Amino acid sequence: MQNASAYLTNSPDAPTAPAPSTAKPASSDSVERLFAQFELLYGSRLADLWRGTDVRGVKETWRSNLAGLSVGEVKRGLAACLAKPWPPTLPEFLQLCRPPTDAESMFAEAQCQVSRRVFGDDLWPCKALYWAAVEFTFADLRALSWQNARARWTRILAAKLAHEHELADVPRPVPALPAPGQALTDVRTARARLQDIKALLKSTPPNTRNT
Repeated sequence: MQNASAYLTNSPDAPTAPAPSTAKPASSDSVERLFAQFELLYGSRLADLWRGTDVRGVKETWRSNLAGLSVGEVKRGLAACLAKPWPPTLPEFLQLCRPPTDAESMFAEAQCQVSRRVFGDDLWPCKALYWAAVEFTFADLRALSWQNARARWTRILAAKLAHEHELADVPRPVPALPAPGQALTDVRTARARLQDIKALLKSTPPNTRNT
């Protein structure tokens, strides 16, 4: 199947940097390529779906409503079509691209990734989840139960998912410094550093050591 990036952009090499807050409709050529893929998948069933309608108007409606979908979301929708024996309507395709979210399970996933981020081995399933966690705050993710977090978390997550195509990539974690007194040094390193200190003291004139 052709790369889905062609469906929402004029060029498959278009950048994925944050977009303006008002998403632009997909191009007419992009919609034509999308419908060409539907024809390959569904054959005459696609024509049967739109029989008796203004096909040009149908495509224009699709062009307007595909605005804001990310490349990843379109790929998800097209992949889901492989399990659908009939071509999707526009509302069905939009739901395949952006399925309903289980806010509670994503809250639990965010809690897990926040804990792993301390060690630098976190793996966020999507940008929206990471940035929702940032806005919600890592501290609250560690401290609050789902019952206490439900309303605020659901609101923040929904907003991030709706604008995921505008979000920056997840930054690499910065290893945290150990708490005072908690740093560990192996015996060999400690002895080497002690020898360095002794050598430094021997090479320093006695009358300058306390200056």
